[in-house]
Amino acid sequence: MRIDMHIHTRFSPCSKIRVRQIPRKIQEACIDGVCITDHNTTASGSLLKGISHVSGLSIIVGLEYATAQGDFLIFGPDEYIPEGMDAKTLLKWVKKEGGVAIPAHPFRRSRPADPRILPFFDIIEVLNGRNQTYENDLCMQWIETNGNNKKCIGGSDAHTLDEIGRIVTVFDKDIYTSDDLIRELREGDYTVQQRY
Repeated sequence: MRIDMHIHTRFSPCSKIRVRQIPRKIQEACIDGVCITDHNTTASGSLLKGISHVSGLSIIVGLEYATAQGDFLIFGPDEYIPEGMDAKTLLKWVKKEGGVAIPAHPFRRSRPADPRILPFFDIIEVLNGRNQTYENDLCMQWIETNGNNKKCIGGSDAHTLDEIGRIVTVFDKDIYTSDDLIRELREGDYTVQQRY
């Protein structure tokens, strides 16, 4: 399955994407699904009931959590996440709750995940569609040098419909629920693909 792991809807103040536009755009982009990762909220989930499995599409709600050490994609414990945690405390909390935390856009000039915390995480976002090429390259170089046994994901970080599907993570197994995604992120095989 080809899943864009990082998109924002109008529940993020920076995005123009409406939740109801997503199923059609997934089909137009010839991908299988998206992960909605709005800033510090999972409010989009309330609008998804009944459309997540339309035509076999995968739409999973996570969030992008802001810390002083950068932003993190969170999948799993989305009912309630305490505010104000630092990166290490967030990682411990998410693991305890059975979820996955992934540093978003490391090495980006604005709002990067602090490279000093990367060794504590098992999965890193190595390709981000809103990064400059050199910023993604710096992340890839870090992975090559320091990322022993680290898994890598990518996502468009879409704020407009046209951006959805530009960068995807390709999973070997089907993913339709948050539990499926967490299982595959931890145990499965996947690669990152820049499509255009």
